[in-house]
Amino acid sequence: MHPAEKNPRFTNPLIDSASPYLKQHAHNPVFWYPWGAEALARAKAENKPILISIGYSTCYWCHVMERDVFENVSIASLMNQHFINIKIDREEHPHLDEIYMVARQLLTREGGWPNNVFLTPDLKPFFAGGTYSAVEAYGKPAFPRLLEWLNYAWTTKPDEVKKTADQLTQDMQTHLIFSPQTNAQPVSAGDRAAQLFKELRAHHDERSGGFFQAPKFPHECYLSFLLKYYESTGNQEALDMVARSIGKMASGGIYDQVGCGFYRYAVDKEWYVPHFEKMLYTQAQMARVCLDAARITSNSYFADIAKGVLDFVSGPLTDKDGAFYAAIDAESEGVEGQYYAWESTEIENLLTPAETAFFVKFFALADIPTFPGHKHPDGQVIIARAPLFQAALEHKMPYVAVAAMTGEVMNKLLTARNRRVPPALDNKIIVSWNGLMIDAFAQAGMVFGNDKYTNIAQRAADYLLIHALDANGFLSHTVNSGKPDIPGMLEDYAYFIKGLITLLHASPSKDLLKKTQEFARQADELFWDAESAGYYSTPPQWHALVRIKNADDSAMPNANAVMLGNLAQLYGVTQDTAYLEKAKKMSAFFLQGSNRNLSELATMIHSGLIADQMDKAGPVATPAVFTAMDTPAAPDDAVSIRTTLSPKNAGPGDSCELAVALDIKDGWHINSAKPKQPYLIPTQLDVQGEGVELLEVIYPEPLQKIDAISKEVLLSYHGNITVTARLKLVQGGKKRPKIKALLRFQPCTGTTCHEVRDISLTV
Repeated sequence: MHPAEKNPRFTNPLIDSASPYLKQHAHNPVFWYPWGAEALARAKAENKPILISIGYSTCYWCHVMERDVFENVSIASLMNQHFINIKIDREEHPHLDEIYMVARQLLTREGGWPNNVFLTPDLKPFFAGGTYSAVEAYGKPAFPRLLEWLNYAWTTKPDEVKKTADQLTQDMQTHLIFSPQTNAQPVSAGDRAAQLFKELRAHHDERSGGFFQAPKFPHECYLSFLLKYYESTGNQEALDMVARSIGKMASGGIYDQVGCGFYRYAVDKEWYVPHFEKMLYTQAQMARVCLDAARITSNSYFADIAKGVLDFVSGPLTDKDGAFYAAIDAESEGVEGQYYAWESTEIENLLTPAETAFFVKFFALADIPTFPGHKHPDGQVIIARAPLFQAALEHKMPYVAVAAMTGEVMNKLLTARNRRVPPALDNKIIVSWNGLMIDAFAQAGMVFGNDKYTNIAQRAADYLLIHALDANGFLSHTVNSGKPDIPGMLEDYAYFIKGLITLLHASPSKDLLKKTQEFARQADELFWDAESAGYYSTPPQWHALVRIKNADDSAMPNANAVMLGNLAQLYGVTQDTAYLEKAKKMSAFFLQGSNRNLSELATMIHSGLIADQMDKAGPVATPAVFTAMDTPAAPDDAVSIRTTLSPKNAGPGDSCELAVALDIKDGWHINSAKPKQPYLIPTQLDVQGEGVELLEVIYPEPLQKIDAISKEVLLSYHGNITVTARLKLVQGGKKRPKIKALLRFQPCTGTTCHEVRDISLTV
């Protein structure tokens, strides 16, 4: 049943909304208004407090509260009698979401959605909370009792309520409007970066990757900063933190092992059990992190995860005309995770015995915990026992073979899963999120040298350049039925410009550059703070409690920080120093010091490093941060190979040894079979062939060397080495079976590693 068809005897003003989230509530008995002048005017005219309930269409707990509370006729009667009720889609109004989430966090020290906030008629908050029930639950009072208590407070002690609201509104200012410390000494982005690195290192989970404890979020802004910090300083520990985090996340339940794509967060610190909603902005940021990590480390696993995310987005999250949809719900059939959960017997029935054995060797099932008020799905979550490139090494198998077999197994499971009732799709087209996704696809086109990804980015950009512009050529925030809807905010300009700049590097175009510069000019016109520095989040005419101007990251990178990076990049493309001067002004303003934790400024510091790089290196056509790092092939004579079978006349039923001798040229080396760093490609030998049994592979002792920069122990092979495979030839044949050896290694010189070599040897 379509959400707008339930409870047909009730209809409220949300029925005419474009938002799927608002339409879900259009037939609640609650008389919901959308955010707008009519509801706000009525609150003032009747002197009633306002309840704003903020959520989004793929929010599981929003669905729970709707079913339990907002579809309850008696509760709705209380709400309609005593309050002006407004439903807000946080994805349509991110500025309102930010304002009133800060209010809730100050009041309760917690956040999340739904966010239910009670306001005075002049929009000042005085009470806030999350998910409520019709009865006392979740450690909170029953919602009817709360409504009666708040109404009593408003009607009997209005001055006290207003005093609370005034004080809270004042306290919110410091969190929503950036104010640098007075008399602070200038601090460079490099100094701030070193400080932030130490802070992130202290919060890094060295066992499971990521940062902080459960619930555990990817914190893509941290990972992007650490990659930039590594490229700026050569600090190996920064790269190790990213590699560990990607590996643990990609092997956990937060990554959809069957259909690809990342869920929004994990409920546990091991990344095993996700909150099952898939957001476009998560895919965009994680794809970009994995792409940059793959480019820097040449790790095929990271590249495969990036490709998996991008291929997932290009399917169910892509509109027929090329734009990207917002999200996929967490629940189906009223149960979160039901679509994604598996039972072991189901998997065994779908796979062959050999495939089942492979699955059991490399994958496992994790239990889904039971939460109060949460319908428990049948089954468990598929996780990888270890990142596949590490697991391949442990089982002495080439990574490419493990990846190929994984693809075959997961495609079978995906075919079966596609027959289930799918979760709902939120088909909103949000310009800002599309900008992040365009950036990721365009970057992939460069990193992989594949026009397929560049073309997807170009198609989405073309769609927005046609459908997301109003009559005056200004950006919108959303596109509804092919037409611009809500006017654009700073995040729309910042993220879209970022995507267009990356697309310019992937596919240069004078016309596209002209349009990108025009959007930068519009951002100045609409949002720039001429009296200080930086950009406001919304135009001055928008009616809200606060006009936000801050530098803090959230689930997405801060828009001011992204604009700083855009300005630096535009200088690199155009050589117009006005862009660089504005970027330097922003960097000095936001980084000189404030009451913020440095971890909240990760993207701002990241962009400050880009501006510093541009300032020192001078204008360049393609800034390094957006340039794919080629992995050239090593010369053929860097490593010479010969094989010897002993005894030469070994036949069916005999044991023998295959010696693979490698002559490594002076100045070159290859990684050991078990390098300490997870991102290094190990040397591997595998032997196959019908009638050939591989007993073991014996690798030589590696040379240990201390890296001059990271101080880490590097394990590598130099000079002349021999890798020996002990074999058993199966009895019964008339002649010795053909022995096929697969050798994989990566030639390196100094700190530069070249293209991995996969060599097939037949004996």
